[in-house]
Amino acid sequence: MKVAIIGAGISGLALAYYLQKLGIRYDLFESSSEVGGMVKSRAQSGYQLELGPHALQMNGELQDLLQELKLDSQIIWPAQAARQRFILRNGKFHSIPTSPLKLLLNSFFSWHTKLQISQEVQKPRQEIPGETVGHFFLRRFGQEVVDYLVQPLVAGVYGGDPDTLLLEKTFPAMKELERAHGSVLKGLVKQHKGEPSQIFTLAPGLQALPNAIASKLVSLHLDHEVEMIHKNRGKFFLSIRHDQEGLSDEEYDLVVLALPAHAAAELLEYTAPGLSAALQNVNYAPLTVVHTAYRKQNVGFTLNGLGALHPGKENPVSTGSIWSSSVFPAVCPEGEVLFSSFVHSGPASAAQVPQKVHRELQQNYSISGSPLFQHCHVWPKALPQPDQFILDVHRLAEVLEEEHLFACANWVAGPAVRDCIAFAKSIAQKIYSRRPSFQ
Repeated sequence: MKVAIIGAGISGLALAYYLQKLGIRYDLFESSSEVGGMVKSRAQSGYQLELGPHALQMNGELQDLLQELKLDSQIIWPAQAARQRFILRNGKFHSIPTSPLKLLLNSFFSWHTKLQISQEVQKPRQEIPGETVGHFFLRRFGQEVVDYLVQPLVAGVYGGDPDTLLLEKTFPAMKELERAHGSVLKGLVKQHKGEPSQIFTLAPGLQALPNAIASKLVSLHLDHEVEMIHKNRGKFFLSIRHDQEGLSDEEYDLVVLALPAHAAAELLEYTAPGLSAALQNVNYAPLTVVHTAYRKQNVGFTLNGLGALHPGKENPVSTGSIWSSSVFPAVCPEGEVLFSSFVHSGPASAAQVPQKVHRELQQNYSISGSPLFQHCHVWPKALPQPDQFILDVHRLAEVLEEEHLFACANWVAGPAVRDCIAFAKSIAQKIYSRRPSFQ
């Protein structure tokens, strides 16, 4: 058996790594000269910048992988302050309640909303096909919870709108709580397991993870752009630009797409036109990441926490900011603070974004003076949206596995790096289980 993997983001890298461990031959193709996809780190002018994910959340697969790659000694855990998270409301920051009881005792929500929250246990369970995140939380908890808790959280994670994102693809655990217990609150109380998984970073930057995986791979081909996938008599062939190794003559038993949806769509136009058409409908949220540094003495606000989310009701410039230097102090020079802000706009408005972010930070944190440093990075298509259009994509991708065409990307696995790694491991095991049919 031989597998072609197209795309060396974190999903493609992890899949190749796990296939290699299982003894399955593969070729991993990446069109650029760098691996990692959106996991990108840059050291610049004394600042450690994360241009994609700003921290990772641990799980079993990720912990094992870090140990195998000898990266566990490079793990940096966050400062104690990172346990606190805030939401902006009426121009002031409020600590996010972390439990159902705190939701009721905290002054963040009105008495009317607190009453709705307390009565959630009495509301009947409902099965609503295609229910959105916004609709689910509206019927269980009320509009204020949607506006000032759910909407900023969804915007922060997906860059999306809770009224369009599907509950089953975004927060399936919430629906399962309603099904199993008849109440989200009852379910949360019964399954309470203490503190959630802690976030962390790596001393050289998070890009050290994809780089370390790449260093272990024996069949990684950078600067190899796959232009087309062909299938003939049950075997796959690839058309590859700059193919100096003659890999276009190789035949593959399986192909795995580890690409953004729009890029995968182009390759499948003739091989799998149905999935190609569905992938073209996948919506992506753009993202501009702005890093801004100030002298600590010029910031008139105590940055004691992970950061703050900005609800859409507040008409913000950014969906939120991470207080990066409070979470991981080594990311900027001593005596300075570093903010990482997220704006869901594309390249067209990128020139104006840094100044707008600076003004917003000045207002929110009582900052005097100009930034010591600013850096702006634009992702035109950053986050795939789990809305109604993703349903056909997932259904067709599952069907095409029977034709030895697999998907391993964040539009099937979910947005978090740990989810992508866990999904890649499951795909590797699925491919391994099919090995006897190719021998």
